[in-house]
Amino acid sequence: MKFKFEANQDFQIEAIKAVVDIFKGQQKKSETSGFHSIDLLGIYPNFLNLPSEEIWKNVRKVRERNQLNGQDVLPEMDFSIEMETGTGKTYVYLRTLLELNRKYGYKKFIILVPSVAIREGVIKTLEITQGHFKELYDNLPYRYYEYVSKNLSQVKNFAQSNNLEIMVMTTQSFNKDANILYLERDQMWGEKAINYIQKTNPILILDEPQNMEGDVTQEKLKNFNSLCRLRYSATHKNPYNLMYQLTPYDAYQLGLVKKIEVYSVTDSEDDMPKAFVNLLNVTTSGRTLKAKVEVFAKNQKNEVKKKAVTIKDSDDLEQKTGNALYRGYVVSGMTAHAPNFGKHGSVKFANNIEVKLGAMTGRDRRDVMKAQIRVTIEKHLQKRQELKKKGIKVLSLFFIDQVDNYVKDNGFIKTTFDELFEQLKARDKTLRRIAPDEVRKGYFAQKNGDYLQRDRSIEDNKEAYDLIMKDKERLLSFDEKTEFIFSHSALKEGWDNPNVFNVCTLNTTVSTLRKRQEIGRGMRLCVNQSGERVFDKNINLLSVIANENYADYVSKLQSEFIEDGIHKAAPAPSNARTKREIKLRKDFDKDSNFKALWERISKKTRFAVHIDSEVLIKECIAKINALDIPERKIKIVNVGIEITKEEIRSTVLERDSHTASFGGKQSLDVVNFIKNETKLTQATVARILQGISPKSFFNNPERFMIEAVKVINQERLKKYVEQISYCLTEDKFGVTQFGKMTGHRDSIQNLENKAKSIYEDVVYESAIEKDFTLNLDRDECIRLFIKLPDWFKIETPIGGYNPDWAIVTAKGRNREEKVYFVIETKSSTSESDRRVAENEKIECAKKHFQVIDVQYKDVANYQQFEELINR
Repeated sequence: MKFKFEANQDFQIEAIKAVVDIFKGQQKKSETSGFHSIDLLGIYPNFLNLPSEEIWKNVRKVRERNQLNGQDVLPEMDFSIEMETGTGKTYVYLRTLLELNRKYGYKKFIILVPSVAIREGVIKTLEITQGHFKELYDNLPYRYYEYVSKNLSQVKNFAQSNNLEIMVMTTQSFNKDANILYLERDQMWGEKAINYIQKTNPILILDEPQNMEGDVTQEKLKNFNSLCRLRYSATHKNPYNLMYQLTPYDAYQLGLVKKIEVYSVTDSEDDMPKAFVNLLNVTTSGRTLKAKVEVFAKNQKNEVKKKAVTIKDSDDLEQKTGNALYRGYVVSGMTAHAPNFGKHGSVKFANNIEVKLGAMTGRDRRDVMKAQIRVTIEKHLQKRQELKKKGIKVLSLFFIDQVDNYVKDNGFIKTTFDELFEQLKARDKTLRRIAPDEVRKGYFAQKNGDYLQRDRSIEDNKEAYDLIMKDKERLLSFDEKTEFIFSHSALKEGWDNPNVFNVCTLNTTVSTLRKRQEIGRGMRLCVNQSGERVFDKNINLLSVIANENYADYVSKLQSEFIEDGIHKAAPAPSNARTKREIKLRKDFDKDSNFKALWERISKKTRFAVHIDSEVLIKECIAKINALDIPERKIKIVNVGIEITKEEIRSTVLERDSHTASFGGKQSLDVVNFIKNETKLTQATVARILQGISPKSFFNNPERFMIEAVKVINQERLKKYVEQISYCLTEDKFGVTQFGKMTGHRDSIQNLENKAKSIYEDVVYESAIEKDFTLNLDRDECIRLFIKLPDWFKIETPIGGYNPDWAIVTAKGRNREEKVYFVIETKSSTSESDRRVAENEKIECAKKHFQVIDVQYKDVANYQQFEELINR
């Protein structure tokens, strides 16, 4: 099988012309017109005799032609071409250099790439396009090769040759001062190799230049003394002088890449807080090791939220998080993430749990992974049956983060794949006699039993490396049995195969790869057994089998499109960075209305409660037994992805779910967990558990524990509120606690009658509060009002309660009688429309204000408050 290339694709021709036309007017040099070596070394350079003003005139014309004239033109000889992944970027720049040679006689080109994998892809493309280009360019002789530091004769030949020379070099080849490029050599007449290159004035082609933006690399690039730098990428970090742009939207609409669908495979328990630890990094500083982990920690409001924390030796996660779920998670050991020394980051805890980098504990993901593997094999077999008749081979790619899960004999991913493949292969008669290990290949290296996470390590697995990187035609042939490829994230760049139809992210936590990198491995249009590109949109569909909610997946993909400048971010709210200080009215504390109001509302109380344990236990048992605890489910949602000019849209196509069949056994201390989370005694918790039906517990023990805690806490607090009583103390809120306030401009209401408030203006937190402020300001009955600050809190069993308003009103015919109110504004006064905690705090507040003899009420609008005044 040989790849066949289409020479007349308009978008590729436009991308080529965008660069060639930069030099329009440049005189072509030849032997007969003075193209000679420039010194005794016999070096043949690229010449540029076109005046700079003509170059920039050409640049502006090309950009105007390609509707890019709105961007700034930079004076550097850097020119960018942006082409979506899978649309033939390498083909375009190779053909561009051939055009530059044909039109202007340029012969010295260096292709710079950021990794070994990309270098191999370029060399492979040069190899398979050779026949195609010789037909297009009348058998034009040209030489291509990868730069090898041990073979300096390459550099000498590159400089002294009078033919077209294409050298492929990695950034690592020239980035170090100790590099052989910068050493004087006898075989080069005492010259440095870099000097030979400099004198050729090479045209540099930067493949994936966003990976070459470091200061060291940028400085070293200057050493090439290049005529110009041509930058090719789908995701430019800095698109210097962008000359041509083929966006994902353009590629999608023109049918130049596959359509995308996502199969979202998630656990029904994914939204439940659990004792999980997601290890993000382990770093070393001198003698100290530190790790950053994601955990579920309690905040000041006692809410459980995901949070990144830094831990070191002997740290106790229970103390760090305030979460009893982490009892026993005391750091007992760490390994720094240092791949160059063969070390992979990990943290060990005193409870014998070890977490590796990129992995997560506390939640068994194997059910999800098994479902992902099943979906991938099913999609593969379905497409295989349909497309084999059309001469198209289907490949599926798996990204994994723990190589042991594949390379070990009992590795979960490998054994699960083999088991499911054996079950499902009966759907395709041609596979019935084929063993699973014949159709799968792993793409990662081992050394002393450990995986090496660096680019050069991919060469260590020679069989897989040669098949995937060097023998693409064999991999696409029906004669090669390999159809399923397993890889680590090392495949994120430089490797593409047109016939990848399924990409599955098998990670023990949600994949950390960029979504565009994941889908990029399968975006190319497929080819048939004749090597011809297939443009049928009904065939070219990439299925991504992801281990996260589809909405999160699409959101992350959209964020990357915004980050890469493809889509525009929604405009930031006008108050995002505009804060304003609000001052206290001068001598507010001398105002008679304020003094009278403050004398009443500043009094503090304390509360006491008495609970009947027997009643609490009975009601908790009844409520827990009424719970419907569902079995743990694996949910699969299939969505279609559409790329528009403005955004990425998703459409739900199919939903499915099934009971989780696999689960790691885990020791659960139910009594102590509930005791710690409810503050009840161990004996009381034991009595409650003795009275519950076992069905709910065994359906899903972990969810039962969480739901039981919710029920007990709700019943306990309900009893607190019912039985609570307040009494006055000698303590009071102090006037000196009042100070300046700040607020966003869009949440500040300017007051017409500033004498009515102790602040010059009012900060509101909702539309209801804004409306209430306006009415207070305009109402003639109002003598004074205060938007009570955050520190004005009444103690309740469920935390501090901060009411909204303190108000002085005038009443009676002559408006001489004063009435003092504390008002809570809510969107509804119906208890069923509000959170339980809100209702309980309001009930406690009623008892507090009754003790200090101040009228208190919750209202939904100003009319309800007026009715209260006029009673």
